[in-house]
Amino acid sequence: MTHRIAHVDDDADIRDAVSRILTKHGYEVVSYLTMQDFIDALENGTHQPDLAILDVMVESMDSGLTTYAYVHERFPEMQAIFLTSLGDMIKPYFEDGSHEWVCILEKPVEPTSLLAIINDRLGNTETSEKLA
Repeated sequence: MTHRIAHVDDDADIRDAVSRILTKHGYEVVSYLTMQDFIDALENGTHQPDLAILDVMVESMDSGLTTYAYVHERFPEMQAIFLTSLGDMIKPYFEDGSHEWVCILEKPVEPTSLLAIINDRLGNTETSEKLA
């Protein structure tokens, strides 16, 4: 089964690099320029991903955090990862105990690290074994 991943980032180079890495490792990737584009796709049912990779600052300083709250409430089964230049600076925005389900990666991220975390989040042991 091919896992679907949504990636939202306003940087075309980051979107392209992440898409190439994930596609090469068997994932179906749909990239979005804005959080609103991603939300519209979710609401239209055109692309229901298994995992979303979100930047924090796209349309506004906190659009990624707002989108994450929306996704976590409306689609609780969807995994999400923050890929941001802010790193751990966003941790205070989450409630106690959320560290168990919030994953924050700082840009730039090593492809192997990104893949390992995605594989872990999706329970994709087959792809994980290929990385080893």
